[in-house]
Amino acid sequence: MSHSSLTDDLSYLRDMAEAGQNAPLLGGRFLSWWGGLTTLAYLGHYAIAEGMFGLQPIAFAWMWAAYGVLGFGGFKLLQLTFPLSKPGAASTGNRVSSLVWMGAGMMLFAFFSGAILRSIADGGASDAFVWSVPVVLGAYGLSQLTSGLISGSRVLTLAGWGAIASVAAAVFLTGTNMVWLLGALVAGLTVFLPGILLLRGEPSETV
Repeated sequence: MSHSSLTDDLSYLRDMAEAGQNAPLLGGRFLSWWGGLTTLAYLGHYAIAEGMFGLQPIAFAWMWAAYGVLGFGGFKLLQLTFPLSKPGAASTGNRVSSLVWMGAGMMLFAFFSGAILRSIADGGASDAFVWSVPVVLGAYGLSQLTSGLISGSRVLTLAGWGAIASVAAAVFLTGTNMVWLLGALVAGLTVFLPGILLLRGEPSETV
């Protein structure tokens, strides 16, 4: 193999790698689904905590149970209908984003599993739920920031920094009903809205 041929091959591989790295992210539908659902759930939690509409405390259990069922049900449905043939699906940015969100989801599942088990053991709501908003926003921020930095997405990078910065306010407001409004605002701005923007930027056809 000649030196010029080897150089051409290396240049081609480098161009392919750079094109894959800059491929559009394809997780917008999942971000918008979870972001929108979480925003509504936090608003619902605030309404129940404030005694709006005559809702009793038992409504917390029903609402969050519905959140879990709808969330994972909708997520699985989106997975089944996701077109794997979209260009860029195998890019570094998309693979990293998928993995980091999987890790965040498993961490949050472990956190809430422990909180639920403690609540059952104590016969009442665990204090872990009170601190759940900063934990959730922190997981959102790290996931968005990592995805944004790896893929070069300015939208996700800003969303990640915004969610991380909001953790300080969430900790400050923990123990007040205002923390649920903060959670709704941050979930809407840093997860739902970026998801919609990514969804609009997805390629519609294979290449």
